[in-house]
Amino acid sequence: MTVRSGPSTLLLALMDAYRWRPASVKNRAGSIIRLYPIETGSCEGCAMEISALNGSTIPLEGSGFQIVKAPEEADWLLVTGAVTRSRIGALAEAWNAMPQRKSLVAIGACAQNGGPFKADYATLGGVEGLIQVYRSIPGCPPSPHEIFQALLALAEG
Repeated sequence: MTVRSGPSTLLLALMDAYRWRPASVKNRAGSIIRLYPIETGSCEGCAMEISALNGSTIPLEGSGFQIVKAPEEADWLLVTGAVTRSRIGALAEAWNAMPQRKSLVAIGACAQNGGPFKADYATLGGVEGLIQVYRSIPGCPPSPHEIFQALLALAEG
């Protein structure tokens, strides 16, 4: 068996990857879903997985999602980490700055229920005990692929 290489092989691989990428997902208004990740205190494993998701081979932006730099621009707030006393203010500010049609997604065990840090004095637990959560993505930490699949499922309703 011979293995071909060169520009035509690369082009065929790119065409194949494009064909199998997920269809674009949009929110109910038909626009791209804008995501604002916020770390509220923990080991930052889930935050690193979101960073890996944004810069990986998973087509986040090509699938109808966009990471934004300000909560005022976001549709969904992606919370990672147990909510700590020092970060509760930042979480509240981000949530209040978001437009009216907003959703909160807890990513990882710490964001859900505090994870291994829930009994710590500095920790208030996970966001599920503080505010209504649209969806939780379990794991410690969930992989970029798991996060992406959960976001797709959420977007599709």
